[in-house]
Amino acid sequence: MKDYTFAKPESDGEFEALFKMMDAVFGEEDVRSITRRFVEHHPVMNKEHFFMVKKGEKVVAGLLLIPQVWKLGDVELKVAEMGCVGTDPEHRRINLQRVLNNEFDEYAKQHGFDLCALAGIPFFYRQFGYQYAVQLNYSTEIPLDKIPEKETEFRIGDFTDDHIDKADIILRKSQERYLVHSVRSQEIWEMQQKTGTYGADPFQTAGLFHENGFVGYYRYSVDQEKKSIKIKELALDEKISPEDLAGVIVKHASLLGLTTVNTGLSHQDEFSKFLISLGAKTNRPYAWQVKILDLTKFLAQISPVLELRIKNSEFKGVSKELVMNFWKFAIKMEFQDGKMTDIEKVYGEEDRTIGWNPYAFIQLALGYKDRKELEEMYPDFRVRGDVGGLIDVMFPKQPGYIHYCY
Repeated sequence: MKDYTFAKPESDGEFEALFKMMDAVFGEEDVRSITRRFVEHHPVMNKEHFFMVKKGEKVVAGLLLIPQVWKLGDVELKVAEMGCVGTDPEHRRINLQRVLNNEFDEYAKQHGFDLCALAGIPFFYRQFGYQYAVQLNYSTEIPLDKIPEKETEFRIGDFTDDHIDKADIILRKSQERYLVHSVRSQEIWEMQQKTGTYGADPFQTAGLFHENGFVGYYRYSVDQEKKSIKIKELALDEKISPEDLAGVIVKHASLLGLTTVNTGLSHQDEFSKFLISLGAKTNRPYAWQVKILDLTKFLAQISPVLELRIKNSEFKGVSKELVMNFWKFAIKMEFQDGKMTDIEKVYGEEDRTIGWNPYAFIQLALGYKDRKELEEMYPDFRVRGDVGGLIDVMFPKQPGYIHYCY
């Protein structure tokens, strides 16, 4: 691509040129503010995390790498989220995003990331190896008058930085129901509080209090046009029932002159389940698009999760070699007494008892789909012989949910 060069911003002027390009691409979405927030407030992001293509001195394409940590069970995974992806309309369809994606992947591999993820537009990113694999963008909505009024001993009050430590403990406990979930650092908590932004959107926080003190919180925004309170994030001490919380939120929303409650919480959240039981409308959620950078490394990393699942099943103490044939290559996993003792990537393997489309496997590995669902969907995803039960134990279907880490 003559006259085009890959670069990272080295000066305030180059950052400004990147912001200007994003203004042109995203228009009223105000991605400039999002990008500037990362520059000015993110605790670990620096110029190395901003990728761009220039033609001459003009920035014509760009994206960001947003570092975060997710967990699969008890195993932490380094995740490189791709965000704010844009190309100047006059410079599209010449593979500039492929250049940026290649640079992004190379940086992620060199810096020890395990997964790449994004919440982007449909289909486009499949060409770069991404697959839908963790639920995203839930909606549960109900009119206020459909929620029974309930007097409760709980009340809302100001949430301050002094509450962060306990809030984090409560949040982490609430995340245990999700196979894949995020880990929010103290610095990110403080950044979100300082900027008043959750993901890309503004929010406020209501602390929840009992006579014995702080017992939880919810993050929310108000849509005056729809007369709706939107619950963006919620974490509660076990003392608070969904009915108690509903009583608090109904009172809060009524004081604000609102008529509808909408949550962006997982449909597996107890409060969402309560609203659904009252007749709330739900959506079909979108999903995070995920890429596993190194399958062999990934499977070795999650071996403690696989071993625990085997231990708690009828296959406890199993000794077996599993050959997972991904068609272009295979991964051999050796188990002795239920423990993974060896794993290696091999080529030319003829054993196709387990034959897996590697892109579909991402959904299996992260609990988005189970084996039988994937076999129905993909002719090149199949398990033969008597190992199906063991595979089902190792890779069960289980919901995931990512609380924003910026």
